Amino acid sequence: MRTFLYNSVFIAFFAFFICATDLHANNHLINRIDVTGNNRIDENTILNYAKLSVGSAYNQAEIDEALRDLYKTELFSDVQINYDDSRIVITVQENFLINQVAFEGNKAINDDSLRALVSLKARSTFSKNKLEEDISTIISSYRSAGRYSVVVEPQIIKLDFNRIDLVYEISEGSITKITDINFIGNKNYSDRALRSVISTERSTWIDKIWGTGRSYDNAIMEYDKELLGQYYRDNGYINFSVVNAIGELNNSSGNFIITFTVDEGERYEFGDVSISNTLDDTYTPLIASMITTNANSFYDESEINANKIKLADFMKANGNPFAEINVVQDIDENSKLVNLTYIVSNGPPVYVERIEIYGNQRTYDYVIRRELKISEGDALNQTYLAQSTRNLKMLNFFSDVKLNTLNGSAPDKKVINIQVTEKPTGSLIFGAGYSSLSGLVGTISLNENNLLGKGQKVSTQLSLGGNQSLINIQFTEPSFLSSGVSAGIDIFGNEDDYTEDSGYKTRELGAGLRFGFPLSDDLHLATKYRYINNEVFDVAANASNLLTQLEGTSDLSEFGYDLRYNNLDNMVSPTSGTLIDFSQDLAGFGGDTKYIRTEASGQHFMGITDSLVGSIALNMGHIFGFDGQDVAISDAFRDPGASLRGFAASGISPRLTTNESSDEEAIGGNTYISTSAELIFPFGSITDEYGLKGGLHLNAGSVFGSDLDSSKINDSSSIRTSIGASVLWDSPVGPVRFDFTEAINKETFDKTEFFQFSGGTNF
Repeated sequence: MRTFLYNSVFIAFFAFFICATDLHANNHLINRIDVTGNNRIDENTILNYAKLSVGSAYNQAEIDEALRDLYKTELFSDVQINYDDSRIVITVQENFLINQVAFEGNKAINDDSLRALVSLKARSTFSKNKLEEDISTIISSYRSAGRYSVVVEPQIIKLDFNRIDLVYEISEGSITKITDINFIGNKNYSDRALRSVISTERSTWIDKIWGTGRSYDNAIMEYDKELLGQYYRDNGYINFSVVNAIGELNNSSGNFIITFTVDEGERYEFGDVSISNTLDDTYTPLIASMITTNANSFYDESEINANKIKLADFMKANGNPFAEINVVQDIDENSKLVNLTYIVSNGPPVYVERIEIYGNQRTYDYVIRRELKISEGDALNQTYLAQSTRNLKMLNFFSDVKLNTLNGSAPDKKVINIQVTEKPTGSLIFGAGYSSLSGLVGTISLNENNLLGKGQKVSTQLSLGGNQSLINIQFTEPSFLSSGVSAGIDIFGNEDDYTEDSGYKTRELGAGLRFGFPLSDDLHLATKYRYINNEVFDVAANASNLLTQLEGTSDLSEFGYDLRYNNLDNMVSPTSGTLIDFSQDLAGFGGDTKYIRTEASGQHFMGITDSLVGSIALNMGHIFGFDGQDVAISDAFRDPGASLRGFAASGISPRLTTNESSDEEAIGGNTYISTSAELIFPFGSITDEYGLKGGLHLNAGSVFGSDLDSSKINDSSSIRTSIGASVLWDSPVGPVRFDFTEAINKETFDKTEFFQFSGGTNF
């Protein structure tokens, strides 16, 4: 009975609760929805975003969802939803509509470039969050351009109908220069040597005069860390690391001091080199022949990577697109030897599904894609990915390149993600130089290596002073008709003054076409055509009849080709590698001049020690006329490929003379040959502190042979020799060189020159 009573009470109470709840719900129906505060935005638009309807029950969760949806539109700076007596009131405060976006005070970056950077545009709604983001973006852009003191102040000008004009007032500040780059922890390489490795450069006093300078860029510093690591690993220091890289802003000067702290580690050599081939044993001897790694030579990471690429290309060409090339390194810490095992195996079939490129705001995608050794649909190859990354960095368009692989739509598909950070690719260079041979020479060069983001190159050079005036305009398309063949157009003009040496002046105006064909990473073929109008004028009154006959104009139509092999480690100051050039030119298909000219040159550099660099060079050339035409004096060689140290310009040229006087006219020769050997060595601590180095050199050469009457010229094929010493100075304004050379073997009609000085600067 008691249980029954309890149950009855419980059921009655539960029924009352249900009824009460139902009654409460019926009393909280939404009978009306009002919108207030809107000025520009229609009421129905707001209701659609809110998703609330008359006749539905009041629900706090739905009210909260409506608030979130309205804020997500970014149309409103404030939204409130209130419920009172079956009535919902939505109160909004609209964000401003931007009428126009303007910039004031900007000179270094133009309006169009800034508008492309910001997210707030004309006819978009204003957002405080986006405004803060845009200010940060503008500041970052200026800092990338070296202006770290930039200040950006937004000004909001209110207009009618809830509209505004947004004005960014920019105080750009001056370029924040780099006054010094220091290294801590480097024992085997000097600060000066490491500065030549990285891309960041110090500002010089020339920069202060001209208002130019190298600016600080944190992204480039990260790239510099990679360059330092690569340099050390290529020279045997496998455990090298950059402990820290700091750019400190000097508040008093407003300039940066950069400090790299490094840990060099020990130097290692290659030990045993073996091959593990799990594919076809018949390939093993061929694989072995392609590996250039030699035991007991210093460890070189770039050499290992080059071998991997060669092996990957070989396996792909022989029907193994999924071949994986790996190198296992067994390090012997006691002997400081690295034993290598090149492992050639077949990896799982994985294909490239898609290639995605990010970060290139200026450079077109196709410019990046053509540097890739892999494309959509190809077998995924890690060696090719590494080479693609290297190719993109070698463009010098980007301060940073990251290439990653992501999972695709299937297990056997991958997506390649390429992230690049662009950097300036144009330069305006003022140069000045002095040579004891040519006097003072000034140059101006305007260069752009990524014209309009298409990878095209354009350069203009103007040179005045000494005995030559020159203007040269060049345009190069690196991938003509998307073929991988480069094409170029040249327009040039120059004037040479031979008054002192030969008694006349020459002027030439011309244009040319070039096509380049990369045969391998180190071998390049170029074909060319030139059409030139030549003029010989201001012939001396007392000149010989032969020179007098030259006066006037002639046309030259010339076809030619150049074959170049280049594996130098550095084009400016090489320490290893070889540079070989072979060229031939044929003149005679049109024009007034007919000849065949052949020239060859070679240079080899070798690092004898870390600081001792030796080099040898050989130059030779020959020109001959055909179809009954002699080689004109203006087309003959005056020097053996380059000025022979110890002798003046045209100093060993055949000369018109009736005696053995050295004051007669240089007429040039049809053949030349020269060779030289040089040893560059440091001056101890002076080298590091002041950039001074010494040099010893031996030189030999000759220019001989002429189509003129031999009875009227002094001509000799004898080899002239000279020996000398040099002082090289990497000065704050540029490289300077002093040569002291004594002619050992010479002819009586030769012109010698004991002291030669040359130098220059770019700023």
